[in-house]
Amino acid sequence: MKKKIFNILFISLMFLTFLWVSPSFVLAASNPTMPPSDFDRWKGNISHGTVNYIYYQSTATRSQRRAKIYLPPGYSASQKYSVMYLLHGIGGRDDDWTNGGGSANTIADNLIASGKIKPSIIVMPNCNATGAGVSDGYENLTNDLINSLIPYVEKNYSVYTDRTHRAISGLSMGGGQSFNIGLQNLNSFAYIGAYSAAPNTHSNSQLFRDGGTAAKNQLKLLFISCGTSDNLINFGTGVHNFCDSKGIPNTYWLLPGRGHDWSVWKPSLWNYLQMLDQSGYNGASSSGNPTGGNSTTMGNTVTLNDGWYYIKNVNAQKYLQVASNVGRAGQNVELGTGSRANGQKWYLRNVGNGYVTLKSALGEYMLDVSNGENRDGANIQIYNAYGHDPQKFSIKSSSTNGAYAIATMSSNQTKVLDDYNFGTSDGTNVCEWTYGGHNNQLWLFERAN
Repeated sequence: MKKKIFNILFISLMFLTFLWVSPSFVLAASNPTMPPSDFDRWKGNISHGTVNYIYYQSTATRSQRRAKIYLPPGYSASQKYSVMYLLHGIGGRDDDWTNGGGSANTIADNLIASGKIKPSIIVMPNCNATGAGVSDGYENLTNDLINSLIPYVEKNYSVYTDRTHRAISGLSMGGGQSFNIGLQNLNSFAYIGAYSAAPNTHSNSQLFRDGGTAAKNQLKLLFISCGTSDNLINFGTGVHNFCDSKGIPNTYWLLPGRGHDWSVWKPSLWNYLQMLDQSGYNGASSSGNPTGGNSTTMGNTVTLNDGWYYIKNVNAQKYLQVASNVGRAGQNVELGTGSRANGQKWYLRNVGNGYVTLKSALGEYMLDVSNGENRDGANIQIYNAYGHDPQKFSIKSSSTNGAYAIATMSSNQTKVLDDYNFGTSDGTNVCEWTYGGHNNQLWLFERAN
């Protein structure tokens, strides 16, 4: 009897030990595995993608910068591709993931050839965005990536431009940057991967400013990996533990006995690329709708009566307002708690062809798309009233009764006013973004009389 009890305890202990040391032990539905021995070897009997340098003008550094881009085998401008931004570690450069030990292009080629993933694009920037007046080039990468590199790629390559076809991942410092950039810009990235994240990882209070609600609703994949012999293991583990405590789905992969090197990072990329495919990253169209329920097809133009309105965002339940209640050209537009101040009051005037202008009660200033840009993230402001295209909008119906999208003429009505990153706090920025039918892009018009 004692021997039987001992055997049961011994088997239980061995099972628990296996769970700890097995490289496929994760706290998520998808289980990473160790790749085959030739996963990163160049093969002559398959098609290969191309790797080239690209050069783009960066507003973050006020200079021309270089990045590397992988185009998959058979790349054609006649079809759309998803894009992953793949980041190197501290002291590295844009070559690291190709001919600096990472073999990212070879890993992708082999996965595509074996039918495990669909073709997609990988962009590898220089992650130190230094420039005049820049105190921290690594932190400045956020501005460089969001405002310069992504728009360059979207202008020059045949890629999807919505968040459900855009991913970010990286190793070491690049893993920390992937957390910092991805989790704080969920309107730009639906998929985040961090391999051996370094101490530059922001605190959980910074990464999840709303306590994790947006991440839980919007993330389609969060992948965290590290070697168990890596002294930096606590940084990725800290994010994983927070996510578990808030019910945020994440894949957490520990590689037993491995350190801070390519033996972790390359298998992580191999798994991440496949998990992206399984999560809808390479789907033909965007299916992400983090707030649920709304159609991604914009409705018909609606005519509202001329007059004064307060305009309330459905997601944030806050009002469209001029920052600081100050009327001047270029003043930012944001969200704020209802106060009935003039900065929250807008005169809607129908100007023909289904368009309206929205004039602020603070003076002769109209709601305006900054510089008349047609890009995701273009800022919304007030500017001297002249009524040209950047100041014309169309009111569109939605599947939510009484709520409307506000489409911009600057984008040919493909982009709408957007509560940035699904923010709910006073001061949340308002920008222009491709319509996805989400509640952060829907508005209620309340008569102000």
